[in-house]
Amino acid sequence: MDRTIDIIEERDELNEWVRRSIELFETTPYLDNILEVYPLQTARPERLNNRLRRRIISAHQRRQTRELLDILQNEVKFPYDEPLWFLIKNIQGCLENNPQQIQRIADSLYAMTAEETVIRLESAPKLNTQIGPMFTNWLRNNFELLNVDDFRESREGIFILNSTEEVGKAFINEELHQDLEKRPDLVAKVNTTYIVGEAKWIGSPGGNQNKQVVEVINVCRNQRRNVIRVGIIDGFPWAVRKSDGTIINDKTCVQVQECEYNIISALLLRDYLTSFL
Repeated sequence: MDRTIDIIEERDELNEWVRRSIELFETTPYLDNILEVYPLQTARPERLNNRLRRRIISAHQRRQTRELLDILQNEVKFPYDEPLWFLIKNIQGCLENNPQQIQRIADSLYAMTAEETVIRLESAPKLNTQIGPMFTNWLRNNFELLNVDDFRESREGIFILNSTEEVGKAFINEELHQDLEKRPDLVAKVNTTYIVGEAKWIGSPGGNQNKQVVEVINVCRNQRRNVIRVGIIDGFPWAVRKSDGTIINDKTCVQVQECEYNIISALLLRDYLTSFL
């Protein structure tokens, strides 16, 4: 994606909070510091018990496809990214009624050794699948929370709404008239100013990651009434240069870095909220 702003020479033209987030990424141990918000754990293999290992290896070596698939149906994951596995595992009749697909899956499994199949089953889970509630937990640990009644009545200070999804969504839409499909990740109040925002961790470029960026930008774009909307993004979008020193022109980065709306790293959230005091 072509840039319209020279990210090196014309950085002062960027949104102030975007610029500060980029500088945070470039001039501090950003990835270490963001562990405060997204405390990723060490990726550890998930060992199968010895009996299960032997059963998988035996069925694989004997080419007993139905027996092998029956065993794998009870496991959390599949040895490779099989697009039909959810249906075959969970939907009645899919395993029994689709012999061509079952043979294709069997051929894929038998292209591996039995030991490799076990190793893949034991591989550490993708950590980004565990990120979901981390931002919310960080908010709870670092800001003062109020229930919806106290939140509504507060007039001085920085507060975060402590509510269920249902209560929070009702407050946002029925009282603040925001017309949002779900409760935002951030529902804050600074003195009498309401601030809502969506938070995303974007670890790499790509289709789904870019969709999440667009989701955040759209939330910011549709400002309603006197409620402030902010995007909270961390990870790849704040990067400017590749490891070889060339400028990154990936759409995921450029959309965020040239956005006119306030998009910030979570590490700047307290500074951002304080600016409304």
